Amino acid sequence: MRWDIFCQIVDNYGDAGVCWRLARSLSQMSIHGDDIRIRLFCDDLKVLDQIAHGNATRFGASLGIEVLPWHDATKIDVIENPNTVADVVIEAFACTIPKEYIDAMALSVKKPLWINLEYLTAESWADGMHLLPSPQNNGLNKYFYFPGFTNKTGGVTLGDWDEVVCRGDIPESLASSWNLCRSHSKRISIFNYRHAPLEAWLLSLDQAAHSAGDYVDVLVCASQNISRGFFDHAFKNIRLIQLPFVPQEDYDWLVAHCDFNLVRGEDSFVRAQWAGKPFLWDIYPQEDLAHEIKLEAFLKLYFEDASSALSTIAIPAMKWASPETWWPLLDTWTNHSKAWAAKLRALGPLEGKILDFVKSQEISR
Repeated sequence: MRWDIFCQIVDNYGDAGVCWRLARSLSQMSIHGDDIRIRLFCDDLKVLDQIAHGNATRFGASLGIEVLPWHDATKIDVIENPNTVADVVIEAFACTIPKEYIDAMALSVKKPLWINLEYLTAESWADGMHLLPSPQNNGLNKYFYFPGFTNKTGGVTLGDWDEVVCRGDIPESLASSWNLCRSHSKRISIFNYRHAPLEAWLLSLDQAAHSAGDYVDVLVCASQNISRGFFDHAFKNIRLIQLPFVPQEDYDWLVAHCDFNLVRGEDSFVRAQWAGKPFLWDIYPQEDLAHEIKLEAFLKLYFEDASSALSTIAIPAMKWASPETWWPLLDTWTNHSKAWAAKLRALGPLEGKILDFVKSQEISR
């Protein structure tokens, strides 16, 4: 069964990260017996290259993923032969699939299953919208697919997470930085947006670590909003370590092996949850403040089973409260995070749920 995934880059790495993750996850399932052949069309391959070992086309081929530039969707025999369109077509985040390709979908003898993969949200309305069909004026149905955190939504991608966690050696791209960490330190990764009050947060973290007698190594992903001079600040107990830009699965390893993660967007947000460690989600800011509603919805679910002592402290922590206010509860928060990761696993990963949906539609058509 052939799948075409369409990805247009809006956020720096978020859209590419999610689409690349999905392609990799589905490709991995094909290794275990499912007939899945994937083409990934992307309108900015340079961004995709950065998270895929410098060459998404070549690395994708090694995984069985055909990575193609966006305009190839209008060239690859589609117009002359509509039956070359895929069996499953995924438009990520309501991107605009080329008209020529959509026309070919409508003309094909066997109509493809058209899925609009939506943004991840914990908002309750997603439960009712998940898998609803949207009839199109060309006779096709487009189905909404909502990733989420309940059994009424589509789950979140797991991919090769278990292999990442069990990997014994340090990824080559991280080795020189990771080896700078002190053997007895706690580790924190930072990958956030530029608007955040990061330097003030780090100063408070230093004070919290000093008060607790902890040493903390802070691994800062490339291009974060920390001034060069701040790296030379005379901290008491924390140490800042600059990281290079690393491939997606190497970043996963980093998140899995840190004690706390500061993440952003959607893909790293999900990885932080699989890690079973406390984290701060620097959610993508929107002009209409819709991100604040999304954050509140997630916090309500995430802390639903937490003690009042933890949620009272940790909810403000997820909104940039000073680490001095929550650092003493780090172990309690870690236990809660592990329980949340187990809950996600019980729901089933997105790649399995979306494949189940495709198979159900194949049977019913």
